[in-house]
Amino acid sequence: MDLRKFHANFLIMVIIFSCATTGFSKDAHVYMTNNLGPDTVINLHCLKNGKEMGHQQIPYNWTCQWWFRIIYPGELKCDANMQGAKQLDFMAFNVSKDSCRADCHWKFTPGGVFQLIDGKWVFQFNWPH
Repeated sequence: MDLRKFHANFLIMVIIFSCATTGFSKDAHVYMTNNLGPDTVINLHCLKNGKEMGHQQIPYNWTCQWWFRIIYPGELKCDANMQGAKQLDFMAFNVSKDSCRADCHWKFTPGGVFQLIDGKWVFQFNWPH
């Protein structure tokens, strides 16, 4: 292989690698708000890419926030529960599928769980019974 061809191929590889890695170097913020009603606390537990993010208790009208650097696969899996309801398991953030690329807003209400998409609260699912 001649030296010019090697340098050209090397340069192309560097460009491809830098484009691929910078696409996943942004920060993500995931907000979860409890609008279930007075005296109702949501217990949340989340894992980012399989790593522990901790447990949070969210009182009524409070918002909990997770902030993290997006690293592929860029997933935040959570489980939520409240007194008298079964546990809800859901994907709070997924960089390859989510409509929210950097800020994901979730709202827990008596009518179900909603996600803010394009400025509108969109129903996602009910609490399991």
